[in-house]
Amino acid sequence: MKKFLITIFIYFTAFFASTIFANAASTGCAKTDDGTAILVKTGDTTPFALAGTTTYDKDACSQEPDEYKIKFFKVALCNADPYKGAADPDFSSCSDIFNEVGGSEKIIEPNTEVDLLEEALLLPVGSYPYMVVLVDNHLNVKHKQRYVLESDGTTAATIFGNTSGSGQWCYTIATATTYTGLDASAGSDNDHPIDYDTDQGLANNAVKKSGGSTSLAQLKCQSSEPGASDVVFATEIIDDLQDADSPDTADFEAFREYNSALEETGVAGIDMAQNLLLADNVSIATTPNNARRLLSHFKYASPVIISENTVGFKLRFSTFSSVSIDMSVDTSDNNKIYGAKVGGDPFMVQAQTKTKRARGAWR
Repeated sequence: MKKFLITIFIYFTAFFASTIFANAASTGCAKTDDGTAILVKTGDTTPFALAGTTTYDKDACSQEPDEYKIKFFKVALCNADPYKGAADPDFSSCSDIFNEVGGSEKIIEPNTEVDLLEEALLLPVGSYPYMVVLVDNHLNVKHKQRYVLESDGTTAATIFGNTSGSGQWCYTIATATTYTGLDASAGSDNDHPIDYDTDQGLANNAVKKSGGSTSLAQLKCQSSEPGASDVVFATEIIDDLQDADSPDTADFEAFREYNSALEETGVAGIDMAQNLLLADNVSIATTPNNARRLLSHFKYASPVIISENTVGFKLRFSTFSSVSIDMSVDTSDNNKIYGAKVGGDPFMVQAQTKTKRARGAWR
């Protein structure tokens, strides 16, 4: 098989998908005209509207995070589809761009390039309709956000946060939550077994529930804008891929079938499937406790082409709606709005190549 050497570094570039690809504004939060604050309706259990609408019927909506920290284990282009549903993925047709047993942690920010490799890349010439990206299932989000009343678009909203604070600004603190909302209390609501925290490499009682009280709110809120040092990474553990409003640990699913990524990520022409794997980076997970890796499969309508004239390679990440801002309303106390948590939502990866030509451009 013919191979060639790309002699430049490989970059992750984060970007606002809504300005590059098809607009997915319907998945984001309704905001002020200048985009600096999220609009909130008080006195209702659903304080959010989706962008482009005036219907306040959501208790969560998505946003571009300030920073998204991910530990990468494997990135590869594939000739054949490695996704096998509930079975172990098949990487036999894949050519590694990056493969590190111990992983490499990167912080992705909008419109910022980050080196993934600091060495030349060797890839076989060919057409690649598939890509896989294997990361730790602990996704880390750093974000601060301002909220104003939808009635006039300027008056500060009052959001209640962790401890006794409240105000128009809410931001992430050092806490860990799960995608399903379950913790390790082994309670009557089908929570994880009590050893879940330690199985996930965390201290006992590290994983928290979120909800509508000062003890359950996992965001901190205040009237003034927080300083940079106040905002830290919160962790969301992707513990189960089942699609259920009331998740049951007995119905654990380690796979999610291919679906268009347009609605969730703002990127057209790509389908995405996912698996949860063991810490060996190759085997399908069997329980939430042993699920330690998140494998995303990308199927491209236009395959990635590597030829003898390819001289550059870039991975572009869309984090347009990769943080879910979740609120919880206490109906027993004048419909107080609590900053429940932020969740890690899907990111999208587009591969770009540069060919040897006059004024060779990324495409």
